[in-house]
Amino acid sequence: MNKLTGNKRLLLYILLGWMIINFIQAAATGLFDDEALFWMYGQRPAWGYYEHPPMVGILIRAGYTLFHNEFGLRFFFVIINTLSFYFVSKLAGVKDPVLFAALGFTTVIAQVGGFMAAPDVALLFFTILYFLVYKKLLEKDSIMLSAIWGVIMAAMIYSKYNGILVILFTIMSNFKLFRSRSFYIAAASGIICMIPHILWSFRNDHPTVYYHLFERSFEQFNLLKYFTEYFVGQFLIYGPFMAFVFFRAMIVFKPESPFDKSLKFTAIGFILFFMAYTFRGKVEPNWTVPAFAPLLIIAYTTSAGKIKLRKWIMSLAVVSLVFAAGLRVYLVYDYLNIPRHLVNLSELYGWKEWSKEVEAKANGRPVLFLNSYQRASKYIFYTGKPAYTMEDYAGHRTQYYYWSKIEKSLQGKDIMVIDFVPWRWLPAKKAFISSNRIITYYGYWENFRSHYKLGLKFKLKTLRFPANSTIILPITIVNPYNEKVTFNENKWMPSRLVYHIHYKDQFIAQMVPSTELTNMVITGAGRDTSIRFFTPSHPGNYYFWVSVSTGWVPPARNMNYQMMEIY
Repeated sequence: MNKLTGNKRLLLYILLGWMIINFIQAAATGLFDDEALFWMYGQRPAWGYYEHPPMVGILIRAGYTLFHNEFGLRFFFVIINTLSFYFVSKLAGVKDPVLFAALGFTTVIAQVGGFMAAPDVALLFFTILYFLVYKKLLEKDSIMLSAIWGVIMAAMIYSKYNGILVILFTIMSNFKLFRSRSFYIAAASGIICMIPHILWSFRNDHPTVYYHLFERSFEQFNLLKYFTEYFVGQFLIYGPFMAFVFFRAMIVFKPESPFDKSLKFTAIGFILFFMAYTFRGKVEPNWTVPAFAPLLIIAYTTSAGKIKLRKWIMSLAVVSLVFAAGLRVYLVYDYLNIPRHLVNLSELYGWKEWSKEVEAKANGRPVLFLNSYQRASKYIFYTGKPAYTMEDYAGHRTQYYYWSKIEKSLQGKDIMVIDFVPWRWLPAKKAFISSNRIITYYGYWENFRSHYKLGLKFKLKTLRFPANSTIILPITIVNPYNEKVTFNENKWMPSRLVYHIHYKDQFIAQMVPSTELTNMVITGAGRDTSIRFFTPSHPGNYYFWVSVSTGWVPPARNMNYQMMEIY
């Protein structure tokens, strides 16, 4: 009894130490690019965002309300990460806290996820709560627990859509759930909680679904590349030195209960599902993060009490922790000076100072960033000054596309334009090298005008045309601004429609001028016009889309990519 009590106390001391280390790291490490965007989510609450559901923004807003800095932004992520390990220890019935820590704390998932503000951290936390409640429901049915289970299901999906897979693999492991009252209560509870997000998605034409299922797979399919990157990525995030222990445990583990089956189905299901997804497109390594919880439980269960295996794990843990310590210091200070074409963590270093330099050069002007929502977000975070970003025709949209009030507030003003490529023209272009060795190009734009949020829709449902032909294609310009739109406010910045054709990782045509818009006036919800374009010479399926181009500014992403068949 005393030994058990001692182990519980030791586990709590380990978790407390882990939380303190992560709090220090959270305060000392610069913002990751995506964290800056997620902070913008928190500043503009909504039921959904272009890239992710809203949970990450909610947690960031809560922490930033307490502390107005990087520490506050990450505060609740450190808390829920620590709680995640505590609840996993309960599910695993941990009696050897040192072994548990050696397995759990030595992975890249834990080391980076321990302090980073990211959707995956929230998803992992709610996945663990999901399994905790599921286990209790298997032991004893309860209406209240069933309703809570459904709320947790919704919380997983509000964190990241991958949470749906946790539910799916649980069902696959136990089809008897379809005969369980608790399952239907949970389903009803979860659906009710999801209604605000579902309504948001319909009102905005399902942007998050489109982004993840279509835009992220825009580049040419390359199975060997995708599969290799996925395989290597999984060993890195579950290791790099402990991955073999996790994957060995996943294979040898023999379930003895419906709960055990749900763990194994979820672990294997995530790994195989996203392995299969490489046949469709690129997979990010962190997409399998929900599998970490069942993998950790399985790895601990299959390792506890095995002396030789424990010694091997401890040896790997020592090596891993030395590596992790070096990594954690490197995230704070670039002491290795590794060439950035090999390892580029420049997003972490010196951006507060960079923001102040940009602010000084802007001299009170709003700042427009070209193709850099991350740096626009960092600039706003560190200065509190207005900024906006415009992604061009070749990239994907970002949440800034839906923050059209920011764009509208800049119309007619004199602004500063920031770019990070040397070849693009800017008015009165200059450059400076900041303390973090980033070359920043800038210029000044008088009487700013843009039409970033204008929509474009083809009137034809199917785009099928003969090769080597001139086509006149009807198109509608959709006006979302609820006011008249004109294109002649700045005579030095004429507007026109341009088109782009893309095939197998290369542009067949890009920014080809078509319809002049300078004298057009849109008084209502939209206006019909047409574009004239020339089809490619070879039959095949091409991506085709049209943009509004204004002066020297890169054409915007005014419509989704459309598939065009050439015969």
